[in-house]
Amino acid sequence: MEYKQFAKYYDKFYQNKNYAKETDFLMNFLNPNDNIIDVGCGTGIHAFLLQQKGFKVDGLDLNKEMLDIAQTRISSKLYLQDILNLNINQKYNVIISMFAVLNHLKNIQELEKALQNFKNILTDDGKIIIDLHNPQNSGSKIDTYDNMTRTMKWNYDKKSKIEDSQIIFEIDNKKYVDSHTFRIFTINEIKQCCTNVGLVVKAIYENYDINKPGISVSKNLQFLISKI
Repeated sequence: MEYKQFAKYYDKFYQNKNYAKETDFLMNFLNPNDNIIDVGCGTGIHAFLLQQKGFKVDGLDLNKEMLDIAQTRISSKLYLQDILNLNINQKYNVIISMFAVLNHLKNIQELEKALQNFKNILTDDGKIIIDLHNPQNSGSKIDTYDNMTRTMKWNYDKKSKIEDSQIIFEIDNKKYVDSHTFRIFTINEIKQCCTNVGLVVKAIYENYDINKPGISVSKNLQFLISKI
């Protein structure tokens, strides 16, 4: 099942995700007049919450169905584009990319290309904030919301740095199966790719906590990046 089929159920299954905490984390790095773009904005909840705090936030996503939902929340510009082929004639003070967007990239070469594209639309004094999934083990879990059930199983291969996941959604007595592969990028890989394109990692955090430095075994990592 592709995201376009899942778009209308997406927010229901992630209703317990702490978007407010993540937005409060982002606020530590923002200035009142910042012009922000949310790359991989999905249905636009981070952008919406920032917009409520007075920021102008554009959005970008590869999935039209997700953007259609985001359009109901965000009053600014939305781009239907791939992060590997950005075509934006505008500069931003802040680029955010949340909820493991870059983990969808297949390899180091794609990561470097995406970071180069981010740099191309970043002002000289701007900053990039990315959130990455960083699993340590394989596992499974089941979530139930109203008349919907989500069964997740994931296998993480530490040698290849690949996580393969299968998600089974049971919605209104119908079953949908989604499989996806995440490339898990190490801290050193992120730093090296940044260096290669003229960016620098300024700080790393864990679990959207400004007081908790991110380390190699953190479950998730947030990177603050700027131009060299």
